[in-house]
Amino acid sequence: MKIFLFLFLLAPLVVSGEENTAAQLYAIHGQATLLPQWHPAFPAAYSGYNSLNSDSELDASFSTSLFLGLLTWEGGYFYSTSEVTGGRAFSDLAGIAAFPNDDLSRTGDGNPVFNQAEVYFQQVIGLGGEKETIDEESTQLSANWDISRIVLTAGKFIQTDFLDGNDYAHDPRTQFMNLGLVDNAAWDFASNVYGDTWALLAELNQKVWSLRLCSAMVADAAIGENLDGNIAQARGDSLELEWRYGDENNAGKISALGYLNHARMGNYRDAVELSTGTPDITLTRGYSQKYGVGINWHQSFNQVGGLFARLGWNDGQREAWAQTSVDQTLSWGGTLKGGLWGRPDDQMGLGFVVSGLSAEHQAYLTAGGNDFGIGDGALHYAPEGIAELYYLYKPVSYLGLTLDLQFVANPAFNQDRGPVFITAGRIHIE
Repeated sequence: MKIFLFLFLLAPLVVSGEENTAAQLYAIHGQATLLPQWHPAFPAAYSGYNSLNSDSELDASFSTSLFLGLLTWEGGYFYSTSEVTGGRAFSDLAGIAAFPNDDLSRTGDGNPVFNQAEVYFQQVIGLGGEKETIDEESTQLSANWDISRIVLTAGKFIQTDFLDGNDYAHDPRTQFMNLGLVDNAAWDFASNVYGDTWALLAELNQKVWSLRLCSAMVADAAIGENLDGNIAQARGDSLELEWRYGDENNAGKISALGYLNHARMGNYRDAVELSTGTPDITLTRGYSQKYGVGINWHQSFNQVGGLFARLGWNDGQREAWAQTSVDQTLSWGGTLKGGLWGRPDDQMGLGFVVSGLSAEHQAYLTAGGNDFGIGDGALHYAPEGIAELYYLYKPVSYLGLTLDLQFVANPAFNQDRGPVFITAGRIHIE
């Protein structure tokens, strides 16, 4: 903390001078979110270790965050995010692959947990030519950068802050709550149990396209808190190409993401073949690779709303490691801004997500295996389908009140359970 305070006090001296008189020197932001969810009892032919409780459940999560940004030198930035999260999730985060509350840490045991989620440096290298204005956000100081630039980021951060971004489906505190709508559920991106990791990211930005390459440490166990220091055999590598089109009133973006994960993962087929009873994937763990691709698109319409879609796939041979048990996913939907009915700060959204499993993954669960948050002891397979509808009411600029409804068909890919109806509220202050 003494180092952070020193940088904070030093920043005005470092950036003094004619060239940087208009630069934003620092910013401090905070947020707090309370999110209760309830589901009534639903039909279930049977239950297993990782099943969603078929009796009614009422649980709630909360998160508080403090964001700090400092301009440390010309083109150099320091960012920090400190968080406290807590509360409980349905069935201790089990029973639905595309989980209905993505704001909850994967611990979900009810106890408040402090986490230094992000602490990283960023260096912007301008390549000359036309400039653009960068607006201030919680993890972004306002700036005037060359459009043609290289941005290097190093430290501890959450990869989805930089990759797989979407204007209409990417923030569980103000938009959709369901994991399958917030991110690409088939991208098992490298992280620890809290979603962050130590990583290096390089970005080349041009007027209508950007190229990003990220290499990050992975956990030493599935949903593990500690990271694996064997970087040669344990890391996640991601490459994203983004193309932007249209103008500021009708802007659009499409990106393609490819990823290759290296970790000490188990193998679904081996677990079934080696088993004489219930398969246990942890007995087959060894350093191996998992790869996949994703497509991400959004389109705005005259500042009244927008549409979005994501498509994701991974090879589905090895166990889910850090995010959720999904091998294929398709999500789509849209949002409307409240200006259409005289409330310009309000918004509403409707989204859908359909997720699936590889044949090997299905066979493992059918044989009674447990995986990352799913496993009913048997499986009558069908894709998991989810619909979510929310309305965000903003009485003042810093307060958001949300009513949210979700419908889950075939929870954990099982036709013998559900459907499940979920009602949620959300109070968000920033």
